[in-house]
Amino acid sequence: MLKIKKKILRIIASLNPKFGGPSNALVDSSNNLIDNGHSLTIVTFDKSSYKNKSLNKKIKIINFNKYFGEKYKLSFYFIFWLLKNKNNFDLILIHGLWFFPNLVARFLVKKKYYIFSHGQLDPFFKKNFFKKLKKQIYWFFFEKQNLLSSKSLLVTSKNEAKSLENTYVNCEKIKKKIIKYGINLPKFNKSKSQKIFYKKFKFLKNKKFHLFLGRFHKKKGLEILINSIYRINTQFNEVLLLAGPTLESDFKNNLKKKVKEYNLQNKIFFSNSLYNELKWGAIQESQTMLLSSHGENFGVSLVESLSLGKPVITTNKVNISPIIKKYNAGFVSSDSVIGFSNNLLKFYNLNKKLKKKMTLNAKKCFKDNFDIKYNNLKNILN
Repeated sequence: MLKIKKKILRIIASLNPKFGGPSNALVDSSNNLIDNGHSLTIVTFDKSSYKNKSLNKKIKIINFNKYFGEKYKLSFYFIFWLLKNKNNFDLILIHGLWFFPNLVARFLVKKKYYIFSHGQLDPFFKKNFFKKLKKQIYWFFFEKQNLLSSKSLLVTSKNEAKSLENTYVNCEKIKKKIIKYGINLPKFNKSKSQKIFYKKFKFLKNKKFHLFLGRFHKKKGLEILINSIYRINTQFNEVLLLAGPTLESDFKNNLKKKVKEYNLQNKIFFSNSLYNELKWGAIQESQTMLLSSHGENFGVSLVESLSLGKPVITTNKVNISPIIKKYNAGFVSSDSVIGFSNNLLKFYNLNKKLKKKMTLNAKKCFKDNFDIKYNNLKNILN
């Protein structure tokens, strides 16, 4: 336990898990900080005023639900609040880029804040010309200076730091710090979670299935998953469950059309997001977690799977993939149908002994690298 207790401010757009892994990881990290005696305030910008029930009640939540710009979050109330309260905190962490709090922090708490990029500088995003151009303009006039005025840009792996050399903006002279990232070892009733899961997904009761948990977004490479199942269909007698929030309904509908076109309705199933015991039940009952991403700074769903001893199958575009490979906690390929389908078939054909060994490797991989209990913000709290 750390001897010096800190007063910490964390700023994030929303704690709603439908917006991806950062909110889940932030909740676990924050609960752990409270357990270690620190005090914590979280500022959000959420018109729905979403409340995460998993958060420790000692954590103070301040939500600014009046702002301009759905993504930018321009809030004058936040400016006045930070001006009044900035000296109450020892550490300020801002989660995300391209939004107003970074600009405010530059002028009000210069060199007193850190910024988590959360994959928003991933080279994948340079593929969309108009979004890239818009961000390059904002970078030139505002965001780069916001980062230069911070204590450091926080990244979660060596791979993420290296990827910034090949991204769509110039990251030279920006200080970068690699920080350990992860989740708490989940605590849940395994029997109860199993019952809850099979009550919702009765058709999976006696089937071996693989799992994808995440947003339905082009970045996630979900077309690779569907094309992989199609490629090995006659050799593969297990099924796939794709679960996540529908933020891009057109994209999800196109995936469903492809499944129907390939006549894979008996192999590939879709669901909305899975939360709490339902989510842990799904991971517990699955064979593997699949993430065929074209670009991923971390991969919270993979870490959640490893925590329960479930092997993962992913791509080398996921920044934690070298660790997974090192521990033999799953299989890693390029973000291609051939590579991914070969690894899926490879796992399918493993004998029980080798699958059991991979399960033990997955647990060790999690404990050594991603258990937040042992490495939560350690190199910036000391």
